[in-house]
Amino acid sequence: MEKISNKRKKILDAAATIFSQKGFHQARMDEIAVAAHVAKGTLYYNFSSKSLLFAATVTEGMETIVRQVRAEMVSDLPFPEHFQLLVTSIVRLYLQHSDLAHIIFNEISSGIDDAVLMEIERVRGRFIEFIAEMLAWGQQKGYIKNIDLKLSAVALAGIIDSVCSHLLQYPEGANEEKAVETLHDILSSGLLKR
Repeated sequence: MEKISNKRKKILDAAATIFSQKGFHQARMDEIAVAAHVAKGTLYYNFSSKSLLFAATVTEGMETIVRQVRAEMVSDLPFPEHFQLLVTSIVRLYLQHSDLAHIIFNEISSGIDDAVLMEIERVRGRFIEFIAEMLAWGQQKGYIKNIDLKLSAVALAGIIDSVCSHLLQYPEGANEEKAVETLHDILSSGLLKR
């Protein structure tokens, strides 16, 4: 018998694909069940509503990305290289999880239930806190000026989100390497010549 966690993962992966392609409102539970290769009853046993499935798809996907970025940030690199690794990891993981990224960038505010939005924002808040922790470490090392770290983390996440959204929408326009290089330049030294 297939493990429950494997079924759940299949359902969440299929849901990410369907929600990414059709959006929350147009996606149907029966097509998610078909894409996951599970019975409709199995789908409803795990997720009693489309809203709960959407919330789990986004929050568990975001938690996976945060866990992977955290794991990659365990290093003895000096802060400037550590910062570049942070940017590189976030961009790479968003692009690897392109269905989830598409949902995050395009579907989060499209009439989703308030309770679902609150859960997604809670997970997003933990991601922002993680970035702020990384920036605080850089500030303690003397690499980051005395600025509001929470707002800086929000800005950093926002600019990375925007660039990744652009890459996913226009893949012929730039590649991952160029995106990381540009983001790192903007985030580490700004746009203005000194």
